[in-house]
Parts: sequence; C-alpha cells; structure tokens
Amino acid sequence: MLEGTHYKRVKSKVGDDTLEINGVWIHSQFDPKKEATRFVAELPHDGTERIYLLFGAGIGYIIPYLLERSKVTIIWMEPFSFLIQEALSKFDFSEAFLSGKIVLVTGDNLEDQLSNAVKGKGTHPISFVPHRGSWQWKESEYLKLKLIAEQMFHKKDVNLATLTRFEKIWAKNICYNLPELSKFRPISDLFGIAKGIKVLIACAGPSLSESIPEILRYRNQFLLLAVDTAVPILTSFGVDPDLIYSVDPQALNSQYLEDYSGEGILIFDPTSTYISLRLEMGPNKGFVTSSPFPLLQLLEKTAAGEIGSVPFGGSVSTNAASLGTLMGAEKVYLVGQDLSFTKGLAHSKGAVLEERLNYLESRKFRREKHNYKQLFALPQKQVLGIQNETYITNEKMLIFKKWFEDHTKENPWTNLTKFGAKLEGMEHSSFQKEFLNENTSNQKQIQSVMHVKKLIQSKLNENSSFFERSLLIADIQNTITSLIEFLILVRQGLTVSQRIYQQIQKNQINPKTFSEDIKRMDLIDEEVSQKKGLNEILSLGIQRVILTITEGYDEHMSLEEKENAQLGVAKKSLLLYEGLYESIRSTKRMLTKSLYRLQSNL
Repeated sequence: MLEGTHYKRVKSKVGDDTLEINGVWIHSQFDPKKEATRFVAELPHDGTERIYLLFGAGIGYIIPYLLERSKVTIIWMEPFSFLIQEALSKFDFSEAFLSGKIVLVTGDNLEDQLSNAVKGKGTHPISFVPHRGSWQWKESEYLKLKLIAEQMFHKKDVNLATLTRFEKIWAKNICYNLPELSKFRPISDLFGIAKGIKVLIACAGPSLSESIPEILRYRNQFLLLAVDTAVPILTSFGVDPDLIYSVDPQALNSQYLEDYSGEGILIFDPTSTYISLRLEMGPNKGFVTSSPFPLLQLLEKTAAGEIGSVPFGGSVSTNAASLGTLMGAEKVYLVGQDLSFTKGLAHSKGAVLEERLNYLESRKFRREKHNYKQLFALPQKQVLGIQNETYITNEKMLIFKKWFEDHTKENPWTNLTKFGAKLEGMEHSSFQKEFLNENTSNQKQIQSVMHVKKLIQSKLNENSSFFERSLLIADIQNTITSLIEFLILVRQGLTVSQRIYQQIQKNQINPKTFSEDIKRMDLIDEEVSQKKGLNEILSLGIQRVILTITEGYDEHMSLEEKENAQLGVAKKSLLLYEGLYESIRSTKRMLTKSLYRLQSNL
C-alpha cells in the first residue's frame, strides 16, 4: 500500500460494505449494489462476444453483475494490491478466474499481460470501464492504465496491419536474398567490437542536414552508423558512413543506395528488399542479422555458428541504436531522430524522396503538395519538443518514441538531435559537449576509432566462409522436393474443404458423403500438421489466414460466415488450405530462382 494511505471498511446505510480511502468514498455510502447495477446497466451489451476492460473496480461490486452477462470477458486492471485483496475477501471469483471469464492484470509488464489477455479475441468489441470511486481517489494512477491500454491496442493494430501488408514481400525478399547473403558475415562478429569508443547513429529526420557541420567537425572521433535513408543526405555533404543499416522490405529503399560509391559496410536484415543487393553501384558486402521468420532457417542451418539478432522496434533507427549497444560502445548517440515533422518537413533536405520529386514535378504536382500529403497521411498528434516547444507528429512515430523511452534505461544512448520530439528519460546533449575540439590533442580516441574500423574490415575479409554454400544448395533442393510432395496433399485438402463448405453454405448436406468428407478432412489435417518444418517455412506468406483463425481477423470473413458458426469453421478450413496451396506454389517458385542463381555463381 502507498505510504500515507489510510483506508477503512465501513457499512453503508443499507448494511453493505463500502470503503473509504483518505476521505474518498470508493463506493456509495448509501447503497453500493444499487450504484453498481445502475452503472452496469449503462454499459453496452447485445449478446455477442465483448470485452469489458476495467480500470479499477474498488472492492468489486460491478463484477458479479458483469458476470451475469453471456459471452463476456472481464479484464480487470488494478495497480493497488490491497484493493484486490479487499475485493477477493468479499467476493469469490475463483470459478470465473479458472474459466478465463475474468483476467487480472496487475504488477509489472502490464502491456504484455494485457496483450496476452486479449489474444484470440481480435474482433471482440472492447468497452473501457473506469471505476468512478477509484479515479476520484487516484486519477493519475488509473489514467496510466488507460494510456497503457490505448498504446497496446494501437500498437497491436499497427503490427497486424504491418504483418498483413508485408507478409508476401518479406517471404519474397528472404528467398531472393539467400544467394547474396550466403557471402555475408554474421552480425555476431560485431558484438563487443566497439568497446571504448563512441558510435553515432545518423537517422534521416528533418533536422539531420542541420547537424552536418558538427558531424564533419568531429567525424574522426566516432564510428558512424547510418540508417539507409540517411545515406544520400550524408554523402551529398561529403560524409561517408562506416556502417549502413538496411531493414525496409519495400523496393523504394534500394534507391537510397543505388548511387552510393563510398566505403560504408552494409548491415542487412534478411527481409530488406533484395534489389539493394543487386545494384550496379552501392554497398554489396557486409553483415547479415538473424530473423524470427522460419524461412531463414535455410540459411541458418548452413552457418558455422550463431548469426546473432538485433532487437527490433519497428524502425531502422531502433535497430541501429540497439546494434550500437550490442557492439559494446562506450556511448551511443542519436542525430536526426526528430520523430516529428520538424519545421513542417516530412523528410530531411536531400532525402531520396525529395530528390525524386525533381523528376515528378509538374504544374499540377509540386513538391510542397507531396510534403503536405506526407504530413497528413496519418492523423496528426502533438508532441513536446526538446526545448519544450510543440511539434506535429503522428501515431506511428509516437510508437517509435515510446520504444526509445522504454529502452533507454538499459542502453547508453544520448540524443544529439537539434530539434524534434523530446525523448523522456534519454539524456539530451550537443556535439560540443560530447566531443573534444578539433584543435585539442585527442589522438588516443581517434586511434581507437581507426582500430575498430580496421577490425571490422578484417572480420569482413576473413578467408573462411561463414555459410556453407554447397550445403545451402542441397537444403534448398530438398525443400523444393518436399514442397512438391506437400502440394499434392494440400490440393486434396483444398478439394475436400471446398466440398464441405459448399454443402453447408447451400444447406444441402448429404449425411453419408458429408460424414466421409469430415473423416477425410481429419486425416488430411493430421498429415498436414505433421509437416511442422514446412508449415513454419510457409507460414510467413499466409499471415492474413493465420490471423483469421487465431485472432479473429475479419478481412476474409463475410457477415453470413460470422453469424453461422458451422459455416465459419468450414470457411477457416478452406482459407487455410487456399493459403497453404498458394504459399507452396510461390515459395517453390522463388526458391527455384534462388537455387539457379546460387548454382550459377559457384
């Protein structure tokens, strides 16, 4: 219990228990049950699945009335353990807890707990239910719960949208990147390599161009790790990065590197666009990171050791900052990390998107119009700036802002960005404070940086190959063969699931044939489920289908299929086999192309 908190359990006018905390009545002094029934009556309920998310519940009077409703899940968020104890001493909710009808969210890692609580309930409407008495007592604490919930649901929506948008692009990039990545070194080679030196992460926010003079002035005192979007900006001012981080799967991102002719070494995520590794100019050697997608196992199985993974926060700048820490840097600095539309700009001056507009401008389309569209592509939000000014941002950038703020305690990060959003909890400084004047004797630091650069180059030039290309060729050949065999089984499943679905939809069920189809479907399902390795490889290309089945993702389900439970189950089975069938065909085709390129370059 909080220090200075005094509470007592007393009887209301009608004889029911109520609670007084520091002079605030948590429930009615007169009739707590009547108060609870009136409040519950105002909450929406139409007999369909619904989640009530409680931000406090006092000693729990509203919960029994909510439990009387069918098809509801109660998620009870409570920051104070003594209130939970008081509620459980009055009401026995053990059966509801065991059945999952009530889920208690309290203590640490609230966002993760909440995410697990709503798993599999992606389409259930959610009612936010703030408990009036609790909020009157400690509004700030319960408001924090509400903000955590809003952030989690927004992040979940963004993640689902990202997953379903990029599923096929990610699969394609991993397959097509295999030949080139088999020549790369693992990112684990760089872990701990930068001890004793400073690393500067150059991001592509609008203020980056204004920090160029300082980057040039102190260039030899740090290792420069640039996100790929910042490379054209840096090079246009004569700054050549030491490392270049590429993560984005979209083909457009290759254009940030297509004219690059410097000495920068590539840090490459396997899902990043394969076009970047096939440019006539541009960095074509470097280090590859691991990936959570099972398709990458084809490469990992041929490795001489661990590839190494870098924490992913949804943006290339989050990856780059995490890598700086993993490299063991004494300090990691961020520059150009505005996370806002600084001075009304969507991109730093000199960015590729801006330069492309030179070719697109016409009387009806000006670069100002493009910048305006970027500013309003997502709903605008306000954010506090570094110097306590107000900037315009959007929800996507706020997710990245929160990621940095959540991770800054465990990481030696300092923000050198001149303008833009303030990162709470992260030190803000300037180049002048963090680096020695160029006229000052600083040979030791300069030599240390040069030593690390040479060490990185030596890792890249190691004679022994980290990945065994002949073994990769054999694994891809075996996988293609297995996919061809699997396609026969999945085609059978697709045919049977179509038959079952059509009988239910048309309400023309023949008991004998329907029963035979169900038995056949069960056997096929069992055989398919045993192909665990292949299913994992194929899963990346069918995330929409997986989310339909596991999270209730609505995109593929009609109103009729949602209302008719039997038809809905049949539709999910049909979607699964349609998805597997298409994923097998596309994966086989992509791997065949990569196999040809591997064999041609032996």
